[in-house]
Amino acid sequence: MKKRKVGILLFDYVDVLDFAGPAEVLSLTANNKAEQALTLYKKHLLPTRPFEVFTLSETGMKIKTHSGIKVEPDFSIDDSPELDILIVPGGPLRAVQSIAKNQKIIDWIIKHKSIEYICSVCTGAYILGETGLLDGKKATTHHLALKLLQEKYPEIQALSDRKVVQDGNIISSGGVSSGINMALYIIEQIVGEFTAERTAKTIEFTL
Repeated sequence: MKKRKVGILLFDYVDVLDFAGPAEVLSLTANNKAEQALTLYKKHLLPTRPFEVFTLSETGMKIKTHSGIKVEPDFSIDDSPELDILIVPGGPLRAVQSIAKNQKIIDWIIKHKSIEYICSVCTGAYILGETGLLDGKKATTHHLALKLLQEKYPEIQALSDRKVVQDGNIISSGGVSSGINMALYIIEQIVGEFTAERTAKTIEFTL
């Protein structure tokens, strides 16, 4: 099976769980029970794992999260490897509004419109809304941001009754912790339901 390269976009004031949840879930995914056991035992992840996860930001320089934790991305958007999956996390409204006004980042996301999956976590849907890639599609976001998303981007059909919504190659997820649900959904779509269930059990997460 082809190893999917997963890039997670970081920016100042991003919510940690929005990106750390999917990063941990996808990184700890293994092809079988034996590899899962080794993943929990060894310091380094196995080269055979189905997902290679890395972080990136506009400049590649260290960013400061909403909770004040500093994170140094692996790449800038200019030197990022080719992606199979892009994850756009969220953060406080002012932070995502700032990114939505950053034309370089918006254009970079649009450039990836034909990859396997483009995903948003929580208010990251607001950033995807600015790209136009969600126009005419169903999507979800944090329950407190649903009305704002619908008003700002009326072409989006904002749903409030689902944690994870897929429309075409775009997957959106609701609140902060739903990035974990979204990652498990991706595993199910690509590797299979059994692997998704095993991964959820590994992290002691109830589907």
